Formats: sequence, C-alpha cells, structure tokens
Amino acid sequence: MTTRIRPIERDDALSLGALRLQQDREAGRTPRPGFLTEYADALLADFAAQRGWIAEEPDGRPVGCVLVHPVRKLPTLSHPGRPEWWYVQQVFVTADRRREGLGRRLLHAVQEAATAERVRFVRLNSSDAGRPLFDATGFGDPTGRLREWTPPRA
Repeated sequence: MTTRIRPIERDDALSLGALRLQQDREAGRTPRPGFLTEYADALLADFAAQRGWIAEEPDGRPVGCVLVHPVRKLPTLSHPGRPEWWYVQQVFVTADRRREGLGRRLLHAVQEAATAERVRFVRLNSSDAGRPLFDATGFGDPTGRLREWTPPRA
C-alpha cells in the first residue's frame, strides 16, 4: 500500500480536524461537540497563511499530517518581505501507521519546501515522544524542547 504525501488543500479541512481530534484524544483531552466544524472554520479562515502536507492512503483515508505557520518578515527598504522562518504547529501520524516512516516523510516534505523557498530555519517544540523523529530528521536542540532545522545554503 502506497501512502501519498501531498500539500494540503482547502477541501482537507475536515480531515485535518479529524486528525487533530485523534491526536488530542490520544493526549487524554475530552472531545467537545462541534469541534470538527470549529477546527475546519478556523483553518479555512486562515488558510492562506498556513502550509501543510497530508499523508493519505490510496482510498483517500488521511493517516498523518504536518502543519506549518510561516512567520513573515515585513518588507524594509533594503529587503523584500518573505517567509523568514517556519513554525511547525503539528506533526501527527495515526497509531495504526506509526513506525513506517510517515512522520519522516512528512517532515522531509517541509524541509524540501523550506529549502526551495529559502526559508531561514524551521522550528518546533518537541514532546519527549517526538524527539527521536526530530533528531532523525536533523532538528537540533538550541534550548530545551525547542528544536530547529536550518536548510542547506547554495
């Protein structure tokens, strides 16, 4: 079975909400009525400012995602405005698909895009459970739980 990694689209809002719900439930949080709609509406309202990739099975079932928020530097007279760095908001793979390399593939999609777009660095806050994945994909440890990856320079 080939799992596809692709950039998120507006039509993925409910699928991404369902993945967030799974992640939060695994963390022991209690679901609340209307969460999926609340999540989808919030994502769609800010969709232009989001980046993300979704992992999906051939039948379309979402099994993982990574969401990134570009932190943009405003233009000055000497430099145009551009994404200066990215903050990884969420990395999640469903329990039945863990330990198959999907998390690594999702993070590689982020790293490839960051390199192509000349992003200065990518940061995230790591849980203890996520630390091995982030170490394996080159995210260093500048301070405690904060992890950082810097794209190679040409």
